[in-house]
Amino acid sequence: MKIDGIDPVSLNRIHDITQKPVVQESERQDPKQKQHQKVLNSEQKVLEWDRTHMEDLQDAVEKVNITAQAFNTGLRFSIHEESERVMVEVYNRADNEVIREIPPEKLLNLVAQIQTVLGLFVDQRR
Repeated sequence: MKIDGIDPVSLNRIHDITQKPVVQESERQDPKQKQHQKVLNSEQKVLEWDRTHMEDLQDAVEKVNITAQAFNTGLRFSIHEESERVMVEVYNRADNEVIREIPPEKLLNLVAQIQTVLGLFVDQRR
């Protein structure tokens, strides 16, 4: 396009300068959706950690069980229901007698009672 009295090069510069930049609409996320996404991401990280470290944990448990067999003892892993903590019982394989509990069940019962009392103070039970 030629306008009388204006050089095409100057016209292109003027056009470039006056051209309005195109602003793209950014995606707006609802704050609740952002929070939900953060929670999902953290849960995925935990699951990935569980998968990667589960094999290491299984190998360690197998090694401990092999060592325990040499001493004619066994191990039982369980979760204490009230406190939701892991408990290990060392027992004699010959007569199935419990030699030691780690941590002791009485201690886990005490932890569960303390959690219940604290839960009453903050109006929730753990």
